[in-house]
Amino acid sequence: MKDKNVKDTKKKSGLKGILIRLVMIPLFIMGIVTMIFAYIMGYRTVSSEVEQGLINIANATLYSYQDVYSQDIYFLDNGDGTYRLDTEKTAVVPDPAYIDYLKEKTNTDITLLYYDIRMITTFADSDGERLNGTVVSKKIVDDVFGSKAPVFYDNVFIESRNYYACYIPVLNANNECIGMVFAGKPSGVVKNEVFMSALPMLLISLIMMILGGLVGANEAKKLAEVISKEKNFLGQIADGNLRANLDADILKRPDELGEMGKFTVHVQRFIRDMIERDTLTKLYTRRIGQTRMLNTRMGLVEDGVPFQIVMGDIDHFKRFNDTYGHDCGDLVLQSVAGIFNRMMIGKGYAVRWGGEEFIIVYENMTFEEANEHLRRIREEVINHIVEYNDERLHITMTFGIVPGSEDELDDIIKIADELLYIGKEGGRDRIVKLDDYESLEAVSEALAESKEKHDNATASAADKANDNSKASGNEEEDRLDALMKGLV
Repeated sequence: MKDKNVKDTKKKSGLKGILIRLVMIPLFIMGIVTMIFAYIMGYRTVSSEVEQGLINIANATLYSYQDVYSQDIYFLDNGDGTYRLDTEKTAVVPDPAYIDYLKEKTNTDITLLYYDIRMITTFADSDGERLNGTVVSKKIVDDVFGSKAPVFYDNVFIESRNYYACYIPVLNANNECIGMVFAGKPSGVVKNEVFMSALPMLLISLIMMILGGLVGANEAKKLAEVISKEKNFLGQIADGNLRANLDADILKRPDELGEMGKFTVHVQRFIRDMIERDTLTKLYTRRIGQTRMLNTRMGLVEDGVPFQIVMGDIDHFKRFNDTYGHDCGDLVLQSVAGIFNRMMIGKGYAVRWGGEEFIIVYENMTFEEANEHLRRIREEVINHIVEYNDERLHITMTFGIVPGSEDELDDIIKIADELLYIGKEGGRDRIVKLDDYESLEAVSEALAESKEKHDNATASAADKANDNSKASGNEEEDRLDALMKGLV
């Protein structure tokens, strides 16, 4: 259970999730901020429009009832905190028809006040009775009478409802404030207008946030996939698979991830060359060469892809080392390997088999094609000049070429090596082909004959050396005898 939790935690905190969160969280915050900003701007815009509308309605109402305020107005006290208009002393009694009409058309409540007393109003109680004769709060009176200018409120509480309200002062001829005109809308209505005003902006912000999130999440997913592929590629290299391939699309990317991919491939090739390639010649090492040849042989066995194997050796290589030193010998090896590397591109590969011995493998080529190409390689080696300490040195090589088969790889290489030996004993600087002989038995006979000649030549050289040594010894003894006789 514990392991499962750990696995789940790792999965949740994967790079893909991190990248998506890095994209989505800022977008979400930006979207929320944008919507809040849109709402605030909408609120301000609508509030400004509502305020101007309420002022216009209040002014129109005041204009219509101007004659009411141009007379003396009297009220009678009801004894319960409310008042009623004294219609006997007040010449012009205000008619509510106009304010009722305005309310019907504009959804705006209107009240005419004499000082703090409502003379007529569109407000009514739960029984439907108008709130004529009721008073407004002292704060409102102080605000309006003190400023003698319109005052706005967004939370005036009237008959269990909040109102967005405007109070304008009513001034007499002496510029004294004698009353007010109220125009207001329920706060819910104003908020709804604000919301409807901000709704397009809110929807646009929401859509942009969703689209941005989808695009960002998709890009984050792509980045995570690229990084995951590079991670898997590095993992294969760490596991020893130096032949792993990185997705070509990653290498084509013009950004840092593409550069990282190219650096990773470069490191892979460097490590592969360091492990698979001979340090001096840059050819495949014997171990890697054997592995590749086994794979090449399987290509013939499974798919019928032909191959040819060549065993080659630098003629008289020991003389280069003995006469000019090992640095010269290394230069000769590098020169020959350079020819192989250059001429084997698209043909197959070359292996440093050991010392001055090389194996060349031709892939998907007939024996005749391989033999012709090997002839060109031999000519290239002959024509190549190695310059060392102002000396111009010539190189020759002997090769044995044998067609690949389903036989064991060691057996095929052994035959190529035998052909090489025959060429060496036959005078060097030549190509010995398997089809020069009628059968493998003929090769064995030729090999035995070459070895016999070699052994005879070696024995003859040894006998001659012994005879020369004995002759030198006898001459020395004669000289000593003569010397001793002279002394006597």
